Amino acid sequence: MLELLHSLIFRPYVTIFLLAFLALSWMEQGKLRTLIWMVTGYFVALIAEWGSINHGVPFGVYVYHIDVEDSPLKNDLIIAGVPFFDSLSFAFLSYVSFSFAQYFMSPLWVEGWDLQRVTPRHVRNSASVLFLGAALMTVLDIVIDPLAHLGKYWFLGDIYHYPSPGVHFGVTIANYVGWFVVGWTIIFINQRVDAFLAAREHKKKKPVMLLHVPYKGAFSSLFWGGIAVFMLATTYYLGYGDHPEIDHPRVQLQALTGTFLMAPIFLLALLQRFKPSNMAREEDVRMWLAEYPCPKLAAKLDEPG
Repeated sequence: MLELLHSLIFRPYVTIFLLAFLALSWMEQGKLRTLIWMVTGYFVALIAEWGSINHGVPFGVYVYHIDVEDSPLKNDLIIAGVPFFDSLSFAFLSYVSFSFAQYFMSPLWVEGWDLQRVTPRHVRNSASVLFLGAALMTVLDIVIDPLAHLGKYWFLGDIYHYPSPGVHFGVTIANYVGWFVVGWTIIFINQRVDAFLAAREHKKKKPVMLLHVPYKGAFSSLFWGGIAVFMLATTYYLGYGDHPEIDHPRVQLQALTGTFLMAPIFLLALLQRFKPSNMAREEDVRMWLAEYPCPKLAAKLDEPG
């Protein structure tokens, strides 16, 4: 219990992102699906990390510094040789990437300052969202893991290393392949869970009732972008700060390449909001509300003018 509290208190960035995930997922899919996503995301990641530290699959071989003297992990909760907070992070990273993928694949309903993402279930559970969500999660890791590899220079700590460092700022290509596979698996499982629950809810005529939250349609892009900006800002801090032991040109290049990777995604997300062809039609909204009832939005749709 003390180890769990330590992991949550002394890894505040993980705790903040976890709370943001719980809030976003609850608003977008309700509490049951949120709980299932967190549990499945954690256990899929735990199995994958256990497989990697013991057999090199799917992330390649790496080693956590659990038994090292004065290890930053000495007070953390460790399960099957894997830090709890590390596997838990896959739950929120996979969900926000999945939600962000829906933002790209859905029309938007804009009313004044309100913005809602109109995502019917066949889009939510589509192969396009599945693959794009896994890809967006992998893109995040292209910034996250090289920064984590420099953990001894910031508050993460020196928690792991690759016995054979990879070509991408010390990170192996196998790691990124593994992230795509794990992200795809978590999203796929939860898409199937959603389809099963939706069929049961339809049979009982008790669909999930979601609250209307103004500007909810943009939350996933802001969350995903916030994670990316946090990681990039920390990389810039290391690359341009006063850290004598760091190879500054290398870390500066790491920061710049991460920025070049993220900038087009940020721009495309912004353009989604203003692209005329991406505005939802009335029939799109009615189809969406038939699957995700919201009296307040339905009343707004029926307002004259």
